[in-house]
Amino acid sequence: MKEMLTQDTHQAGANVRPLYAAAFAMAISLNVLWTVMPFIVRNIGGTEEHVGFAWAANMLGYMVCLLFAAAMLGHLKARMATRAAAAAMFAATIAMVVVVWHAIAHNRLGSPVLIWTLIAAGTLAGAAMSLFWPFLMAWVSADYEGVTLNRRLGTYNGMWSGAVILGPLIGGTLVDMSTLAPIATSLMCLAACFVLLCLAHDDPAGVAGSGPSSSCQDNNGSAAGIGSERAKLTRLKWMARIAMFCAWACSGVARSQFALLFTGLGFSETQFGILITIFGIFNFLTLTGAGRVAFWHFKPVLLLCVQPVLALTLVLIIFGRTLWAFVPAFIVMGIGFGFAYSSHLYYASCGSKKRSAPMAIHEVTLSLGIIVGSGAGGYLSDHVGLYSPYWFATGVVALGAAAQIITWALVRPHAQNQPAGT
Repeated sequence: MKEMLTQDTHQAGANVRPLYAAAFAMAISLNVLWTVMPFIVRNIGGTEEHVGFAWAANMLGYMVCLLFAAAMLGHLKARMATRAAAAAMFAATIAMVVVVWHAIAHNRLGSPVLIWTLIAAGTLAGAAMSLFWPFLMAWVSADYEGVTLNRRLGTYNGMWSGAVILGPLIGGTLVDMSTLAPIATSLMCLAACFVLLCLAHDDPAGVAGSGPSSSCQDNNGSAAGIGSERAKLTRLKWMARIAMFCAWACSGVARSQFALLFTGLGFSETQFGILITIFGIFNFLTLTGAGRVAFWHFKPVLLLCVQPVLALTLVLIIFGRTLWAFVPAFIVMGIGFGFAYSSHLYYASCGSKKRSAPMAIHEVTLSLGIIVGSGAGGYLSDHVGLYSPYWFATGVVALGAAAQIITWALVRPHAQNQPAGT
């Protein structure tokens, strides 16, 4: 029996490695492209509003199709869904190459048709992405619970967040040389992702199980699947959901409008890439660390700390004028962002047998954050003032803190009947 379990564990480990690599390749593709999308839109004649709408439209397409996929496509095999997503995103990115080349080569800068075609291609790429991340996360985490689930999610988070370190640096360097270079690099990464997905088996990555206990456990080892622990888990899910929404709203502002503000202060696109890389390093360290330790499980006070951390980031951006202010801002944001993300991913997965639904909720939440942050930020920057997006984000964070407190104090689910995957 022991030999069989060891063999199953080895097979599961071999199967999951291409999935980790596929997550890395996809994240590299996205971070190379979307870190510098503000500069790509600007270089073909777009405004601050177009810059904000570009990422917001991408995530709107993602969110809308996520809801459809969760409701209608849950029966699809993860291998088929993720490969279809990578292929469709490849086609949409080719359309971006054509649009940008045509605008530059034929001197069609500022053409509304080309700018909105670029945004539309990004929207289609976002729609296709709805078949990638939720299915991949469900594939990686299938059949695991407790400490083993936390470690698998930690490794998965480490892979995609590692790409957040490299992608912005590559994109920032490339866009300084050529507007088309980051898009072409993104295409190559999507092709690599598709190949890696073809190498993975159809079986779930977690067929070996996770040990003697199949229930989600808190850091004291007691099952969270019944009674008061079930109620506590539900409240923590919602607190983490609020924290993650606020974190991604801040990211939506910082990675769209701040790109233009930053270069407007005299800094270069490469320096902006370095700044996002610094964010990625601390995001990576936080996500990886959270996946290796369990002391933070079922401690709501840590989730309440996310909002002050995000507020500090925004204050540094608003009043900063030098790298000595902006670098600490992105370090702090990386820490808060990473903790909010890993917390929600863990609590959403915890105790859920069918993980595609909670993974879809996870992705819808972050999509909403980007839509609000990037979309509203672009509109406010173009119509109100350059610093209005960050004051808006500060208000979102303040409302998020109040919502977390209310959630913990007032939300009392029916412990015996509440489903764990809510």
